[in-house]
Amino acid sequence: MSKTSIAHIISEVFAPWVVNIALFLILAQVTGAWPAGIAASIGTGVVPMALILVLIRRGKVGNHHVTDRSQRGLVLAGIFVCVCVLLAVLAYLDTPRLIWVGVFSAFVFLIVFGFLSVVARIKASIHVGLWVCVMTYLGLTVNPWWLSALALTPVIAWARIVIKHHTNAEVVAGIGGGVAVTAACYLLFLA
Repeated sequence: MSKTSIAHIISEVFAPWVVNIALFLILAQVTGAWPAGIAASIGTGVVPMALILVLIRRGKVGNHHVTDRSQRGLVLAGIFVCVCVLLAVLAYLDTPRLIWVGVFSAFVFLIVFGFLSVVARIKASIHVGLWVCVMTYLGLTVNPWWLSALALTPVIAWARIVIKHHTNAEVVAGIGGGVAVTAACYLLFLA
């Protein structure tokens, strides 16, 4: 198997929509709040990917990883709406704090990465940024062993660079954005 094939597999396995689904299913397992966890998985993973696929079919987005920075604003705005709807759904469910904080953190993530993409015109890697946020969140709230998964960050970054979806600077920006979101959300919601 070629280096590029391995990088493509890594990029798909650690795609943001997959990571979000996993996060909220883990939180559902930990809290026992399966309806809220499943709703959050759908609202932050399944629906955003479905939105991207619709935008691809309409010619608004080039591919499911949205590698063209100029197309990210529309996608992030659509996902922002998905998260707003999700917040309304969670208000009707018995949603524990861990899931609320996870969804509010997703909201902050969208704002920060939307700003980087649209205003600052930086194509920061959402793959690595989200990975940093999610593994740190799980490490701080569920079990410190999750922090060891941060060791995969360079592997994900490598994959994004090898398949030419990001430059070194863009993955570093993604890591920086992820750290900033994690720090802000920790101070806002957990400290």
